[in-house]
Amino acid sequence: MSHFIKQYFEWLTVLSLCIGGSLTTRTALAQHNAKRQEILISIDGMTTIDYLHPDGGLKIPNLQALEAKGCRADGMTGIFPTVTYPSHTAMITGEPSSVHGIYTNTPLDPFGYENGGWYYYADRIKSPTLWQVLRKAGLKTAAISWPVTVGAGIDYLLPEYRPVRTPEDVSLMSALSTPGLFREMIKLDSTDYPMGDAWRTKATIRILDEHHPDLLALHLSGLDAAQHRYGPHAPEAHAALEKIDAEIGEIRNAVAASGRAAQTAWVVVSDHGFLRDSLLVNPMVALRDAGLIKTNAAGKLVDWKVFINNEGGSAFLEARNPNDSASIAKATEIMRKLAADPANGIAKIDTPADLKTMHSNPTAFLALEAARGFAIGSELEGPIVTSSTTLGKHGYNPDIPELRPAMILSGAGVYPCELREGVRIVDVGPTVAALLGVPMHGVAGRNVNTPITH
Repeated sequence: MSHFIKQYFEWLTVLSLCIGGSLTTRTALAQHNAKRQEILISIDGMTTIDYLHPDGGLKIPNLQALEAKGCRADGMTGIFPTVTYPSHTAMITGEPSSVHGIYTNTPLDPFGYENGGWYYYADRIKSPTLWQVLRKAGLKTAAISWPVTVGAGIDYLLPEYRPVRTPEDVSLMSALSTPGLFREMIKLDSTDYPMGDAWRTKATIRILDEHHPDLLALHLSGLDAAQHRYGPHAPEAHAALEKIDAEIGEIRNAVAASGRAAQTAWVVVSDHGFLRDSLLVNPMVALRDAGLIKTNAAGKLVDWKVFINNEGGSAFLEARNPNDSASIAKATEIMRKLAADPANGIAKIDTPADLKTMHSNPTAFLALEAARGFAIGSELEGPIVTSSTTLGKHGYNPDIPELRPAMILSGAGVYPCELREGVRIVDVGPTVAALLGVPMHGVAGRNVNTPITH
C-alpha cells in the first residue's frame, strides 16, 4: 500500500470517529432534553378561590394558564393543625403528622431555650421523604426554602431557616446549604433580600439552568405574610399573589427559553387557607390563675405543669410530666369551663381520642379550636380575651372550607381532567413522584394524576 493510500485510510478512520462521536453527543443531548423535569411550587396560604373565582380584579394569568391547560382540585383536605411545617411535611412524606412526626410549626418551648426556633431540621421527620425516594431511584432533587429541610439529602439545597439579615446569617446559610450554592445564588443580585420570594425565584431559574435537577421544590411565602397582616383576600393580599404569579411567569419564561417546556411538569400547591380574626383567647391566663403556670413579679415564667403550644387557630395542651394526672384533669376542667362561655371564643375541645382520629399530635392531652373571629393568644397575665394584632390566622380545623389548600397540575405527563372531592394534602408527594415515574409505596397518600373514566 502506497504512503498516500495509507494516509487516506487513516484520514477516513479519524473522520468516522469524529462523526460517530458527534452523533453520540447529539444523542446524549437529545436524551437529556427529552428527560422530564418537574417543578413543585408551594404558595403559602393560597386557597382555591384565588384561581377558581378570582375576585376584586385579581390578575393571575400564569396560575390561570397552568390551571386551564392542566388539572386542578376544588380544594385539598389538609391536616390538623392547618399550619405550614406539618402541612409541607405531609406533602413530601405522603403521611399525616402523627406518622411523619412534625406536629406543629415550633417545638413546645416554655422557657425559650430554642430562641424562637422552628422545626427546621430534616432529622426530626420520622418517615421517608420524597427526596429520599427520588434519590434511591437515581434522580436529583433541588429545594429552595422548603420547610424542614436543614440537613436533608437534597442535591441542591437552600433550606428554610431564620431570616438572612446580617453577614453572620449569610455565613450560616452558606453552611446549611449545599456547599457553595448559597454564595453562588447571592451573586445573582446582591441588593435583593436573600431568601425573599424574588430572590428565591432568581435562584430557581439559575438552578434549573445550571444544575438540571429532576425535581425542584420551591416555597413562596409572601402571600402568607400579607394575609396575616391585612386579612385573607384583602387588596394587599391580592397584590402579594399577583407578585407571586409574576414570579411564576419568570420561571415559565425561563423554562420556555431553555427549550424544555414540553418536558416540564408543574405542580402548584398550598399548605392552608386563612380565616379573619379580631380577638384572641388567652387560655394560659386561666392556667396561671389555677397555679398550673407560675410567673414572678415581672410576669416572667418561672415554672409550669401545663403549657400550650399555640398554632394560631388552635392550640395543644401538654403536661410537663405526662403522668401528672392531677394537673391534666385540672387543666381539662378549666378549659371546658372556658369553652362553655361563647364569649371566650373556643369552638371545640379535642380529646386524645379526637386527636388520634385526626392523625394529629400524640403528645398533647387536649387541643383547643378557636371560633370564627378568634384565634389563640399566648399571654400569661391579663384578660382572657384581648384584641388581635393581626387580621388573618390559620391553624384551624382542616374541614373549614376557607382552610382548604390548593392544587394545580399542568404540563408533561398530566392528564386533562378535573380533580374531584377527596384530594388530600398527603396526595401531593405520591403524585409528584409518579410524574417522575417513581412510586411511593405504603403511604397514606395516593397518586391523583389519573384520567377520569366514565
